[in-house]
Amino acid sequence: MTTALTTLAEATGGVPLAVDLMVILFVAALVATVFARLRLESIPGFLIAGVLIGPGALGLVQDSPRIEQISQLAVIFLMFGVGLHLDPSTMGRGAVHILGIGAISTVSVMGLSAVVLMAAGVDPPVAVLLGMVAGQSSTSVLVRLVTARREIRTVHSRVGLGISIVQDLSAVVLLGLLPPLARWSGVSAAPTAARFEWMEGLPRWAEFIASAAVSTAGLAFLIVLGRAVLPRAMRAVAVTGSSELMIVFAAAIALGAAVGSRVLGFSAEMGAFLAGFLLASTPYRHQLSGQIASLRDVLMAVFFTAVGLSVDAGAVAGVWWIVGLCAVGLVVLKTAVIGVTGWALGMSPRSALLTGFYLSTAGEIALVLVGPAVALGLLSGETLDATIAVIVLSLIVVPLGAPLVHALGDRAAGWRQAGWVKSAALLEPAPVPVKDGEGEGGGPSHVVIAGFGPVGRAIADRLDLMSVPVTIVELNPRTIERQAQIGRRRVVYGDIGNPEVLDSAGVRGARAVIITIPDDEVAMRAIRAARSLAPDVFIAARTNFLSGAFKAQQLGADHVTVEEVATADAMQREVIEALRRRDGGLSVSPTA
Repeated sequence: MTTALTTLAEATGGVPLAVDLMVILFVAALVATVFARLRLESIPGFLIAGVLIGPGALGLVQDSPRIEQISQLAVIFLMFGVGLHLDPSTMGRGAVHILGIGAISTVSVMGLSAVVLMAAGVDPPVAVLLGMVAGQSSTSVLVRLVTARREIRTVHSRVGLGISIVQDLSAVVLLGLLPPLARWSGVSAAPTAARFEWMEGLPRWAEFIASAAVSTAGLAFLIVLGRAVLPRAMRAVAVTGSSELMIVFAAAIALGAAVGSRVLGFSAEMGAFLAGFLLASTPYRHQLSGQIASLRDVLMAVFFTAVGLSVDAGAVAGVWWIVGLCAVGLVVLKTAVIGVTGWALGMSPRSALLTGFYLSTAGEIALVLVGPAVALGLLSGETLDATIAVIVLSLIVVPLGAPLVHALGDRAAGWRQAGWVKSAALLEPAPVPVKDGEGEGGGPSHVVIAGFGPVGRAIADRLDLMSVPVTIVELNPRTIERQAQIGRRRVVYGDIGNPEVLDSAGVRGARAVIITIPDDEVAMRAIRAARSLAPDVFIAARTNFLSGAFKAQQLGADHVTVEEVATADAMQREVIEALRRRDGGLSVSPTA
């Protein structure tokens, strides 16, 4: 097989990178498909694909610098996306308590993991690194579990997402701690701060302080500049109406911030994260996130598979019992620490248990920490192999164990609350009967209207008179600004066919989605995406022709207004009425 791939590389003009990427993506897609059939996350599938095709198994792909460069690009876009998604408003009620749970539990998991590993004989720097890895959880597993079980609006879902925000923020700090850890371990490390010629000759301590000060000042300048310039620049791009230009500009921002951060001596990942975070406060965040999602997903498949390339399957098989013990220990430790912390700060025992278990995996950000650690020489050999294997097992075990933990959580519902907590912000509200026209939260469900032209405005005005909350999705930035200034309706910038935009508009909890845009192709994409996200939501759409109506209904639309039919009906009535008024004797019924 290896000889055949070499021949293929020669046949493609000596471009082995293309062959390597073909093998990586093909095998990754194959294994991830199997995992999807088993209702498991794709990330462990990508990692296992890397192990299978790597030098430690089939040897189809070697761990090359070219693949490493693509992996670095993937991490930059991942951290840019993490920054875009950081919205503290998702924590809602009890935000202070949630931040406290996140900070205390994350630090506690990292500290306890490091202590346990040091007691087991692991070198202190490596133990601290592995503790940092253990402190990160998989947001994708959390979202998958709460979505599948229709728990998006529950307290444990809200708290879990808040803890994920804290962990994402901590990851940026932890990336900056890797070079000092490498120096502590005695291996060579990249410089942690900018170094200039004028610093030559200064005492070591003075050089360190000067370079750190220059780097910090430079980073602060980039943040201030980005906050002042990026929203205005993004608006100028959005006004053009070109979605291609937006994604190109966003990619340039992510890469530019990564390069600038690296020049200042910080990690490229930190720069990309900050760029995304600065754009998270703009109305363009959801559209950007959805647009870069496809590119990011492909690159992340390469990244996770590339991480698996460095794992020796034979070495893992030799210590399988240690790997299994560590994976179970990680899940139990994180469930206990996060659960107890949540209970102590005001959650019910059931919600605290579910939150802890849903976040007991080692997540994708943990692998982002592993990559630079390998490059710095902190992780290698059996330790690296075992670490990747533990992460993979945790990502598999938690989704499989969810039904069992839910059963245990139902028993825990009768346990006592923490007696010292007076706030009820993190308690599940008492169930109330849901009346017609009300959503799961007890209030009237909102209606999502895509497009705010004459049709969209007419529907929104009628719903306002009925006191039905409306969320508008629109691609015209001027319309977004006007509606935001009025303040009566929630507005979301973006393409309604973009699943990220639909999700941010709250389609999962909406009473209806009304698609009024006069573009059949976009309308069909929107219907498909809305039905996928919310199987029970009522979808009304507008199409130009009767043929489009049949297609819209096949994709899941409940009601379709056909423009040519509506126009024909309105025109015949109006024309006949006008003729009747003009001639008086026209013997045609106006309703004919």
